[in-house]
Amino acid sequence: MVHERLPVLRALPLLVVLAGAARAEEVFVDVTERAGIRFVHVNGATGLKHLYETMVGGSGWLDYDGDGHLDVYLVQGHSDSARAYAPGKESNVLYRSRGDGTFEEVTQKAGVGDRHYGAGLAIGDIDNDGDTDLYVTNYGPNVLYRNDGGGTFTDITDQAGVACPLWSSSAAFADIDLDGLLDLYVANYLYYDPRVHKACTGNPKRIPGYCHPNKFDGAPDCLFHNLGGCRFRDISKEARIAVTGRILSKGLGVLPTDFDGNGLVDFFIANDSVPDFLWRNRGDLKFEDAAVEAGVAVSSVGAPTASMGIDGGDVNGDGLFDYMVTNFSQEAYSLFLGEPGGFFTESSLRCGIADVTFTPLGFGMKLFDYDLDGDLDIYCTQGHILDNVEVLHPGTGNLYAQPDLLLENDGKGFFRDVSGSSGAWFRERYVGRAAAFADYDDDGDIDVLIVNVGQRCVLLENRRPSGNRWAGFEVRGGGPSNRDGYGARLDVKVSFRELPVPIEVRTAGSYLAANDHRQVVGLGKDGQVEWVRVRWPDGLVEIFRSVQRDAYNRLERGKGHPGP
Repeated sequence: MVHERLPVLRALPLLVVLAGAARAEEVFVDVTERAGIRFVHVNGATGLKHLYETMVGGSGWLDYDGDGHLDVYLVQGHSDSARAYAPGKESNVLYRSRGDGTFEEVTQKAGVGDRHYGAGLAIGDIDNDGDTDLYVTNYGPNVLYRNDGGGTFTDITDQAGVACPLWSSSAAFADIDLDGLLDLYVANYLYYDPRVHKACTGNPKRIPGYCHPNKFDGAPDCLFHNLGGCRFRDISKEARIAVTGRILSKGLGVLPTDFDGNGLVDFFIANDSVPDFLWRNRGDLKFEDAAVEAGVAVSSVGAPTASMGIDGGDVNGDGLFDYMVTNFSQEAYSLFLGEPGGFFTESSLRCGIADVTFTPLGFGMKLFDYDLDGDLDIYCTQGHILDNVEVLHPGTGNLYAQPDLLLENDGKGFFRDVSGSSGAWFRERYVGRAAAFADYDDDGDIDVLIVNVGQRCVLLENRRPSGNRWAGFEVRGGGPSNRDGYGARLDVKVSFRELPVPIEVRTAGSYLAANDHRQVVGLGKDGQVEWVRVRWPDGLVEIFRSVQRDAYNRLERGKGHPGP
């Protein structure tokens, strides 16, 4: 079932709405049609209310053919939700960039048209051969495509041993043991079978609806250790991350991050309606959950939240990483501000996002500097789980299709909602799920690729007002570091900031998404980058100077100056 776009109805007189629209700057502009992307997500919703119908829809960016232009991969659903365990008619889709802002569909030629009931994706160079490989998560067996070079892929799932045949959601590549090979974390959601589980009618009107996840046991996550030669070993149980139960797990978002600054990659997992995980890497291929100790397991009132999207960055300029998680309606999104020693304080109310995020339901999101003024802003895709929420919960303000949200940082970590003054896009309503972020047109500002469940995909081009400068970084490892430098930490000293801007190199985050590998720092009107310190995954520290503005600077391991 395809849902048409709906205008947003706000509690304002029509003349006021129109006047506001006339004054709004077109910050994010829908260029999907012009770009030649004609993907419509299919979720197979027929009234049976199978839960995965409303949870899926992945998007991602990768330069699969190595031509220097970012290509698009979109994860499709299934036209028959009752048979989600079997391949369907529809396939995932790969669009190749022509380099002029338009794309051509090359799915069959490239060999990446998986037909399972798809969820999300992860990208990474698993064999350090210079080509980006692709992992697709599904309801059922997942798929690993090895990039063969020359624009084609080979399905090596069985050879690699990474099928993880559960209901998988987000996934992430990261080097957990610093051996130079990318390992793979897969978040799994619920134990759910359409042949057993039916719609729920536990409401006063006895109307069928999607069941709450508390009706099901959470499925254990999977962790695969890269052995080399495109072979992996499932270490989920011995790593101690394979927990399950009615009040445990239920993973949706995955963020690889070094939260305690010890040089090892940890994993922050956004779980649905149960406490979130913060898997601290012990360094011996084992992990322990530090979420309660660190202060990120539950909300500020001590209750678990229904967490979906996730990202991290320094929002208040204190040099410490902060984390944000999008949550269910009537749950403000969580913003955890970092403190010394790897501890965090939930600060959504103090930072101005609690009120504006209380009613909507958020999925894909990112902390990034959309206007290049030197601080991190917030973009969230939004849309309810219940396609009949207006009937089931009248008078609450809950809507199935919802406008996206843009929150602008004041430079000190306080945010204000600028959606209404940022153009026509924010007056549209969609059922947003994945949001993947990239500078697809190489102009320095970050664009957004969104999959809306049961609706058309949307490519938003960032057309921020001109004038602000930027510096971009393309990280390349080598030797004992993985090729793309996943897990490297950049500290970027900008002229007008007292402390360096901390950045972690990764493509995972958001929800069911894969982001641009490159990193961008906003410089405002006349800022300069004085130096960049890179701590590579293997521990080498280098300083890079002579950074160009309004360009991407390649940071290659071994080509900087020795650093402290």
